[in-house]
Amino acid sequence: MLRLLLATCLLAFLASVYAQNEKGSLSGTISDTNGAKVDEAPIQVKNKATGALARTISKPDGRYTLAGLAPGAYEFSLVMPCCAYQSVRREVRLEAGKTARLDIQLAETVNGATLGDDPGRLTKVMRKRAKVPSRPVPRGADGKPDLSGVWLETDDPYPQAPEALAWAAALIKERQENNQKDAPHNRCLPGPPPAPGSASPFIEKLVQTGSLLVILFEDNPGFRQVFMDGRGHPSIWDPTWMGHSIGKWEGDVLVVDTVGFNDRSWLGGLGGGPIPHTEMLHMTERYRRVDFGHIDLAVTFEDPGTFVKPFRMNVRLDLAPQEELLEYVCENNKPEHLVGK
Repeated sequence: MLRLLLATCLLAFLASVYAQNEKGSLSGTISDTNGAKVDEAPIQVKNKATGALARTISKPDGRYTLAGLAPGAYEFSLVMPCCAYQSVRREVRLEAGKTARLDIQLAETVNGATLGDDPGRLTKVMRKRAKVPSRPVPRGADGKPDLSGVWLETDDPYPQAPEALAWAAALIKERQENNQKDAPHNRCLPGPPPAPGSASPFIEKLVQTGSLLVILFEDNPGFRQVFMDGRGHPSIWDPTWMGHSIGKWEGDVLVVDTVGFNDRSWLGGLGGGPIPHTEMLHMTERYRRVDFGHIDLAVTFEDPGTFVKPFRMNVRLDLAPQEELLEYVCENNKPEHLVGK
């Protein structure tokens, strides 16, 4: 009788443990404002207790599934490529052995899906028509990877939100609530480093020599110079929008160190964002040409006057050999009292 009782208790305990460890899942469909299904939507869930992340992208029919998730509360996030749709954040709770459903209909930004105002969509079209040969990574006379070429830029699909100091967090909130009406781009001022992009799509051209990397882009001021001749940063530097950049190789990775920024630009991805910074901003870029047609770029921003700790973003560069940069001109810079005269 005692053995039977012990066996029963053991089975009940094991059943309880199994139930607690049984995984849940989340599924749903992503659609746009017209109800059309959206593919390649980058979906992320974060376990609020453990911080564990799970990621996927939606299929051509808009469906997505995240399986094998521990029961508990999660933060769901979806950030579409700049700039037609608003980002999405939801809280969802998963139960053991069950599938929760969360369907998302994307909401348009102020730009909406107007043709030409969605660089992400245009970049996708250009990427699909690119004819990129299958070749080894090209190298210069020094044996280092040659980054030269015309490249299409894609924002980090899973952007890390910066942990900002109180003053900066309040300003970010204010800018989000007023639709970023004071963004530098609205007055023809430069966009955010590392490579601004006012025009659509986001595109840049890298021109590399042994001692200099030039980055050209369709925005003001139109270029950056990365000095790779061993020099350091100047001791006296008039702060600028793009700062002063020096580069060095760590194996096959080009590490670019930039300081000397003014405090007028807004950080937050290639399309810009509401994140402020001070003149203490320090940007580190790591360029790695993974194959002939792709570069992985990891960017770290440090600013003790704005952020509690550094924050990072990842950018993908896709070779577009059939494309070329166009001249960029911005005319929305007239004082308000002169408009219409």
